[in-house]
Amino acid sequence: KKYFGWTDPNVPVLSFVGRIVLQKGVHLILNAVRELMSNYNGRMMVLVGGQANMKDPYAANCAWSMQALRKQFPATFWADPDAFFSDGALVNYGSDFALMPSLFEPSGVVQQEYFAAGTAVVAFKTGGLKDTVFEFSNGEGNGFTFEAHRHYDFMQAVHRAMSVFFNPEQYAKLRQNSYNSVLD
Repeated sequence: KKYFGWTDPNVPVLSFVGRIVLQKGVHLILNAVRELMSNYNGRMMVLVGGQANMKDPYAANCAWSMQALRKQFPATFWADPDAFFSDGALVNYGSDFALMPSLFEPSGVVQQEYFAAGTAVVAFKTGGLKDTVFEFSNGEGNGFTFEAHRHYDFMQAVHRAMSVFFNPEQYAKLRQNSYNSVLD
C-alpha cells in the first residue's frame, strides 16, 4: 500500500530489490512490464526497488524505462531510480513473488531474505540461485526458474508463477515451501 496507494489480495505483487546493474538483469523485468500488464489486464503490481547510477549507461537506460513505466502505469508500477531504496524487508514481506533474473549470482542472499518472508522467487538458473531456487511442481519447490536469459523464457517463468498464484491451495503450499527453504 505504501508504494501503490492500494492493495487487493487478488492482485499479485512482483518485486525486485537490488542494484540497477547489468549483473542483476533488470532489463528483463522492465522489458516485460507492458506485456505482463496487457496479459493480466493490469491486475498485477510490479515494484523495482533500487537506485540507478546515471553514470553507468545500462543503469541510465533502465532508469529512463522505469520513469516511463511509472508514468504509463502509475497505479501498478513503482520505481524511483533516483533514490536509495531502504524498504527491502517491507517489500520482501509484501510481495507475492521476487524477480531475480540475474545474469550471474555468486551466492545470493536476497532470495534467502525473500524466503524468510515466505515469498517465492522467479530466478534465472545461475550460481547460488540455481542451488537454492527450485521449480514448483506437484507441491514441491520454492519458486520458478528459467534457463535461457531471454525475454521469452523469463515471461514463461512469470506465467507459471501467476498460474500458481491464482490457485489458492497451490499458492499457499508454494509460500510454505519458500519459507521452509531458508538456509541456516
